[in-house]
Amino acid sequence: MQHRHTLLTWIAVFLGACTAQDQQVRVLKVWHFWSEPAQERAFRAAIEEFERAHPAIRVELTPLQWSDGQAKLQIAFTSGAGPDVVHLGAEWIAQFAPVLTPLDTTLSAAVRPEFVQIGMVNATRYAIPWTVNARVLFVHRATGISEGASWQEMYQRLATFHQPPQRYGIGLCTSDPHNVIKRDLPFLWSAGARLLHVLPYSAAAADSNVVGALQALQQLTLIAVVEPSRQLDIRLRRGELGAVLSGLWMLADSAVVHHYTVLPAIPSMKGGDGASILSADCFAISKNSPNRREAYALLAYLAQWDVTARFCRSIADAGFPAQHPPTPTALDSLLRQSWLWRAAYEQTLRSRILPVTSTYLEAERAVEEVLSQLLYRALTPSQAQQQLLTRLTALDQAKTVYSN
Repeated sequence: MQHRHTLLTWIAVFLGACTAQDQQVRVLKVWHFWSEPAQERAFRAAIEEFERAHPAIRVELTPLQWSDGQAKLQIAFTSGAGPDVVHLGAEWIAQFAPVLTPLDTTLSAAVRPEFVQIGMVNATRYAIPWTVNARVLFVHRATGISEGASWQEMYQRLATFHQPPQRYGIGLCTSDPHNVIKRDLPFLWSAGARLLHVLPYSAAAADSNVVGALQALQQLTLIAVVEPSRQLDIRLRRGELGAVLSGLWMLADSAVVHHYTVLPAIPSMKGGDGASILSADCFAISKNSPNRREAYALLAYLAQWDVTARFCRSIADAGFPAQHPPTPTALDSLLRQSWLWRAAYEQTLRSRILPVTSTYLEAERAVEEVLSQLLYRALTPSQAQQQLLTRLTALDQAKTVYSN
C-alpha cells in the first residue's frame, strides 16, 4: 500500500507541475513513403495505436513518393518547413544528417547487432532502423539449383533452362534507378568484386577482381533477358525466368511460390560470399522540430518488435523488424512457418548495408549507368572498369562524410 500511495503522490505532483501548454494537444508532422493504399492503411493503424497511448499527441501524416520524395524533402528542409519526423531510406541518412537531430543511443538497444550501424554517420546516430529487407534470389524449381550451389553450377543449370522466347535463364535489371544496383550488384559481389561496399569508392573500382566480376556478369547476358524491374516481376509471375533477384513482395504471390524457391545466399565464385544489399526504412527527427519530446516518444514506440512485426505481417514488401525478436516463438510466427520466408530472412541477415556517404546517390547513379551499358554490351568489362574508376574517383575527391 505504501508503494501505491507513493506512486499516486508522485503522479499527482507531476501532473500538477505540468503547465497548461504541456497539456495541449501537440501536432506531430510525419512524412513517410508508405504511400501505396495497403501500406498507408497499415502504417496509419500503427500511428492510431500510438495516438491512443498518447492522447496529448496528434500525428499528421503526409505520404511521399519515392520518385520525387527526396527532392520534396530537400526543398522543405531548406525552407524550414520540414516535418518533425521523417521516413528515410538507409542510403539517404548521410545526405540529410545536417538537418537531423542526433539521437540518444538508448534507441539502439532494441536493434539487432546485424543492423545496429544503420542510421549512423561518423559514430553518431541520426535515425533508427525500423524495417529491413533485401532482394533475394528466386530460382525456378525446374532448374534444380539448391542451397550451396556454386556459380558455375548455377550458370550451367540456367543455361539448360534458357529457351527464349518462352523462358530465359536469368533476369537482369537495367534502366530502372535504384533497382539496377539492388538486382545486379550482388552478382558482382558474388563474383568477387566489392563495388560500393569498400571505401573509398575508387579503391573498390580499381581492385584487380573487378574486371573478372564484370566479365562474369556480362557472360550472364548470354542466357538473360535484360529489362526494368516491373517487366522482370511480370516474367517471374509467369514462371519464365530461371533465376532473378527480386523483392519480398513476390513471396505473397501464389503463382511465384508454386514455381520458385528462394536461396538464403547467392551462388558464388571464390572470393564471393553470397550477400545481397541490405535495405532499411528508418525514422529520424528534424533538427528544427519544436516537438522533439513527442517525436522521441514516437520513435521509441516504433522501435518495439510487436509494433514492427504487425506492420510486416500486413505488408509483405516491408521486410522484417530491425529489432531483436523477444522470443523464438515470435520470430517463428512472423516467418509464417514457411521455408521461403526463412530463407529470405537468412539472406537479409547476411546482406550488407552499403557505406553511408554524402555522395552515395551520385555513386549509385554512376554504377547503374555503367552496368546498364555493360549489360547491353556497349562497353567491354575493361572499359566499364575504367569508366567506374574515373567517375568514382571524381566523387571521392568531393567533400564526403563517411560512416563507421
